Amino acid sequence: MRKKLYKVIFMIIVSIIFIINMSVNNAFAITNDDKNINFKRITVEDGLSQTSVEYLFQDSKGYMWIGTIDGLNRYNGSRFEVFRYSKDKPNSISGNYISAIAEDDEGNIWVGTSRGLNRINTHTSEITTYLPGVNGCNLSNYNITEILIDSKGDIYIATEDGLNLYNEEDDNFIRLYNSGDKKNSLSSQFVYSIVEDNYGNYWIGTDNGLNKIENNSQKIIKYYSDGGDNSINDNFIFKLYADNLDNLWIGTYNGGLNKLDLKTNKIEKFENDPNDDTSIAGNFIRYILRDSRNELWIATNNGLSRLNEEENKFINYKSKIYDPQSIVSNNVLSLFEDKSGAIWVGTYDGISLFNPQNSFKNYKNDPFNTNSLSENMMAGIYEDDEGLLWVGTVNEGLNLIDRKSGNITKFKSSDDEDSLSNNHIRDIVGIQNEIWIATEFGLNKYDKLTKKFTRYYNEDNENSLLYNDVRTLYIDNEGILWIGTRDGLCTFDRKNTFKSYEDIFIKNGITENVFSDIIQDKDGIIWIASALDGGLIRLNKNTNEIKSYRNNEEDRYSISFNALKTIAIDSKNNIWIGSQFGLNKFDRSTEKFHRYTEDSGLSNNFIYGILIDNEDNPWMSTNYGISKFDIKNDKFVDYNVTDGLQSNEFNGYSYFKSKSGEMFFGGINGLTYFYPNQLEEKKFSPNVVIDSIYSGEKEILDISNIKIGYKNSNIQFNFFMPDYRNVSKIQYAYKLDGLDENWIFSDDRNYVSYTNLESGVYKFQVVARNSSGDWSKVTTVSFKVGMKPWQTPLAYVMYALIVSLVLYIIWNRVKILDSLVEQRTHELNSKLKENKELYDKLIKNEKYKNNYFVNLSHELRTPLNVIISTQQLITKLNEEDKDIPKEKILYYMSTLRRNSDRLLKLINNIIDTSKIESGSYKLIIEKHDIVYLVEEIVLSMKDFIEANGIELVIDPDVEEKIIECDGSEIEKCIVNLVGNAVKFTPRGGKIEVRIVDLNNKVKISVKDSGIGIEKKYHDAIFDRFGQAYNDVSEEHGGSGLGLTVTKQLVTLHNGRIFVKSEPGHGSEFVIILPVKYTM
Repeated sequence: MRKKLYKVIFMIIVSIIFIINMSVNNAFAITNDDKNINFKRITVEDGLSQTSVEYLFQDSKGYMWIGTIDGLNRYNGSRFEVFRYSKDKPNSISGNYISAIAEDDEGNIWVGTSRGLNRINTHTSEITTYLPGVNGCNLSNYNITEILIDSKGDIYIATEDGLNLYNEEDDNFIRLYNSGDKKNSLSSQFVYSIVEDNYGNYWIGTDNGLNKIENNSQKIIKYYSDGGDNSINDNFIFKLYADNLDNLWIGTYNGGLNKLDLKTNKIEKFENDPNDDTSIAGNFIRYILRDSRNELWIATNNGLSRLNEEENKFINYKSKIYDPQSIVSNNVLSLFEDKSGAIWVGTYDGISLFNPQNSFKNYKNDPFNTNSLSENMMAGIYEDDEGLLWVGTVNEGLNLIDRKSGNITKFKSSDDEDSLSNNHIRDIVGIQNEIWIATEFGLNKYDKLTKKFTRYYNEDNENSLLYNDVRTLYIDNEGILWIGTRDGLCTFDRKNTFKSYEDIFIKNGITENVFSDIIQDKDGIIWIASALDGGLIRLNKNTNEIKSYRNNEEDRYSISFNALKTIAIDSKNNIWIGSQFGLNKFDRSTEKFHRYTEDSGLSNNFIYGILIDNEDNPWMSTNYGISKFDIKNDKFVDYNVTDGLQSNEFNGYSYFKSKSGEMFFGGINGLTYFYPNQLEEKKFSPNVVIDSIYSGEKEILDISNIKIGYKNSNIQFNFFMPDYRNVSKIQYAYKLDGLDENWIFSDDRNYVSYTNLESGVYKFQVVARNSSGDWSKVTTVSFKVGMKPWQTPLAYVMYALIVSLVLYIIWNRVKILDSLVEQRTHELNSKLKENKELYDKLIKNEKYKNNYFVNLSHELRTPLNVIISTQQLITKLNEEDKDIPKEKILYYMSTLRRNSDRLLKLINNIIDTSKIESGSYKLIIEKHDIVYLVEEIVLSMKDFIEANGIELVIDPDVEEKIIECDGSEIEKCIVNLVGNAVKFTPRGGKIEVRIVDLNNKVKISVKDSGIGIEKKYHDAIFDRFGQAYNDVSEEHGGSGLGLTVTKQLVTLHNGRIFVKSEPGHGSEFVIILPVKYTM
């Protein structure tokens, strides 16, 4: 029990010491802007083979090579390829503990391990291993400590037992300066490091002193630690670095860092002082790097150090367990600057990657420093006229930062009425000595003179705050405070009077009552962003005129989304609107919106805040970093946490631009601030690298002459852009010439497959756009898909020969058969024609017969029924002994006579039709005056016509016209046509009969003003069995035989008959007869 108590007490003491130490270490965090670096971590969870990163290197293609104590990694930003030793694989590296990596002039990668040297041919993937005593290799030792490829391309291999020079001709090694040469040997054979300076001298660090090999004399000069002011700190030299400023930096095992001026030979010493935070972080120097910005970085056993050479002070970066953006481990093992300028830090617990070019700085909460923000979840931001920065948080109240002194004052809600009403801050604005704070519960005014808060709440009356949950604030050009709440918009004159816009909005049909931003333009117009579904609202505060702009799916020039977050106005009075679905630019002259989304290069579609810089470029905070829209170059430049932002995710209401042009954006992990014109943009847009090409399961290593067989015409391309600063924002586009018509945009997908390609030559093209919005040049790979054997030229020649032979045989055979076929066809056609005519005649006769009896029975039954009915009526009256008046007898007899005549006429028509169809009907052709004949017939019907209330007109254009015809038959025709006209012409109508002399022909027309006939029935009315029955014809009766007989009689006279008619416009029947009759 006592042991456990001691253990608890010990842990408490250790924790207190740790907290005190961390507090001291972080006391400068708020004021030391130089320490603002966000590290991106790459660990085994991302695919790294092991966490201890001993060496880092980037090859000429852009791959990052990462050496760990358990394998070699080749990384392209999205995929790790791991090389390990394997007994079962002859083409594997010799060991897993990677200690050095370099690339020669041929593009081969040399890899030093604790168990031998390796050379990787990147073109063929062949690995050559060099092991002492194996296959004649005379490398001095297995344990490789360093590889140097000098300015002449010579390769030096440092080991724990000697220095070696590679002899390319013999593919072997020459040992240099060994202990056997006492006059010209190294101070120790355990070589840890070797570098070449600007003068061609070689510097070699060992476990027992420093050695200089002079370029001209090859003489060795040794440097030891002797305790003097101008000697090195320690004889155990672990790492050397020769910079471009003629300095040699000497890293020792436990004696700190030394700087040797190669011009003056003066040595400057740097050691860790536990009581001085500006001293180097640790005394075990693992790696030294001067980057492209001339900043010197030192990897130590106790953190990463950067030397401020003007003041000879160090800025140290150490791991913080509460900050995921701090360096992953204090035990730093290796450093490397890639081609983009990003710096890779290899540690005991993985890789920390950062971009030193950023000028972003951050305020954050430090749990071990009371003089830091109250929390990291940011809300409203405002800088007052004194330069004091007011920063709201989501849960921990208000922070006041005095940026000159670095002091932070915190304000929180309490029971005191003079305190803040709520700790959940939304928005902050200010005017003169008033700071106005929107909170989740109430509006607050902080008086800088009295240092007291005044609270404003909803008091259920018109002259109070509309709703207690205040979202956004804005002070207009008249000093009026505009207040957007969760339930409506109101204003406050900052003294006594509140004014609600609820009724005005409702009157104008706007039901939205939650607002996220308010702004005023140069013309005094108020623009309001709706938070839910109301879109953009334009309000003229003088006239209360309101107009809303909402999304219309069918109009691409409408606003992109109705749920808005922020509004900004540039110097040209353009309105920029951030929504939950992209950026909108509103052109006030055309009232059109231009949309920008992730497809345009925007880092993320969810926009929280927009600020306009002094060059009219909009800056947007989003859910994935900050985007700048470069107006001049019409492109987006994206920044994320790797560039130094507090996080990739930002918050609403948390953005502000100061009078000096400084921008502030708050997010979920602190407050980011910067001057846009101070951000460095390294123009770096490397070409896309083809990572691998596969056809089926087989990788194609030689991409200079790719040929794919027809049996497996599938190909897959894997590619990457070697820009590691913001890999997730790289966007790719590709096209396969010969298949794709347009570029295909794949966002961050860096592979594509094509299947079942046809034979031919193809050219694959790929480009990429990095986070700066710059497109790379086109990377091209050509390949050929082989022809199928049956598609080769020889195959087509064989096909042609075979087809020609077959065609000749067929042609010869066809020629013989043609005559036989022609003869037989003629016979068959004759027979077929005969049979067809017979068949058609039988069908026609059968049709006539069927229709004839059906219609005949109908037509006969009608008059017979009338006769029978009349007869039955007379019989019944006689049986009842009733006297029948004379008038009724005459009526009954007239009915019997009329229907008997109808029946007789029907029978005569049937007989005439039968005679005509059988060909036994004979015309009696004589010369007749057709004018006189027609006039007499029509005049005989005049009384009958006029009795029906119809006007009759007879209008011949000649007095006499002699033609050859059968007069009695022509009479029948005229009677039939005039009778039909009477039947279908209503009372008050008119019938016109005309005779026209056509020289060798005569035209007789009967025109009525009756009901008319539809055009589709014009031919059918002359066919007895195709009469156009309808309601009207049924009403007027008629068998249709009259017109059939008329047509047949006209046809027998070699004439023709037709009708011209439209429904409602009457009918005109026309007969054309020849003057001379011919048999």
